[in-house]
Amino acid sequence: MVDDPRTLLATERTLLAWLRTGVSLLTFGLFIAKLGLWLQHQTELPAYPRTTATGCGLVILGALTETIGIVRYLRVRRALLAHRPVSLGAADIVGLAAAVALLGFYMAFRLVMKAPG
Repeated sequence: MVDDPRTLLATERTLLAWLRTGVSLLTFGLFIAKLGLWLQHQTELPAYPRTTATGCGLVILGALTETIGIVRYLRVRRALLAHRPVSLGAADIVGLAAAVALLGFYMAFRLVMKAPG
């Protein structure tokens, strides 16, 4: 038992936020990868493999987000139920955010380089 059930409910809401973020990254990555394949098929130019690779990178980041969210949820839940202090390490969050940001900068750079004029 936990002294205040609101803490467990808060950890569940946090898990749901992680899951939503992961699903968003998975969906966006799948869209970008499929768009790259479709554009390559329509134009018959080999200019879109990077788009497919970028989409696959986002799919991997989405799966990683799901995994990190589940691991963090289980770790915090176990600590709360055992009445131990909760470890709030943020290295995994910072690493994931940095990876998403770098991929975003890469996509923006590619868009600017393809822009006319």
